[in-house]
Amino acid sequence: MKRLVFGLMVFLACITHVHSQVKFHGQIGMTFSTFDRDLMEEYGFLDYRQSLIDQGVGASTSARNSLRPGAVIGIEIDVYLNENTFLKTGVKYTNGGDSYFFKTPDIQFQRYYGLITSDARFKIRPRLDYIAIPVNYGKSVGDFTIYGGITPHINVASALRTNSFDIRNPGRVREEWDRQDDLVKATKTVFFLNLGANYFIPAFDVDNVVSLNFGYSLNPVYDQPNAAGKINDAHLWMIELAFGITLSAGG
Repeated sequence: MKRLVFGLMVFLACITHVHSQVKFHGQIGMTFSTFDRDLMEEYGFLDYRQSLIDQGVGASTSARNSLRPGAVIGIEIDVYLNENTFLKTGVKYTNGGDSYFFKTPDIQFQRYYGLITSDARFKIRPRLDYIAIPVNYGKSVGDFTIYGGITPHINVASALRTNSFDIRNPGRVREEWDRQDDLVKATKTVFFLNLGANYFIPAFDVDNVVSLNFGYSLNPVYDQPNAAGKINDAHLWMIELAFGITLSAGG
């Protein structure tokens, strides 16, 4: 990992010196992700739901899947080969996974700063954290750039998050989270095929940038010995939506 980051820094130093224009995009945003297959049974969510029902917890829905929200932060570098084409690289910290839930009418939970009161959701969320290093090719089209390629994702954490509710004060129910690490062994390096676009908005002498990126892992995200086949064959879909500013060097 250290060698890879050091090599990237040396590469960036060389290309910044050689090429006429390099654009740096600092960005922060959200991810939305899901596995390409249902792993509720493998993660024990169906048994977990039934155990709560056996304890007297009501269920107003079946066990369901939803997109897992996450975060992305990092810097991307566009090295222009000419006026309209560029190579994109950089370093990003991102996380993805999946989310399974069922609703219970027994607990009324206020979400979104108390603006909505609804049946509470019992959830489990598999989570995978990565350092991502894009290797993309792109073209500029007016205020847009479009790009695609391969982005290696180096796994730095694998966890399972499970929620519960503190109902001692019915007027102020609190959601709490528990985290268990390394329950399932993650693949160390996952290669994502990705396609994305940036839109630049000039303001205050800098280019503000909105980025949208779609990715799919080409190899499975788990490498769990003796695991059920669905775990070891799981791939990940991920959408990134990020905002940031652009600084240019050279020119």
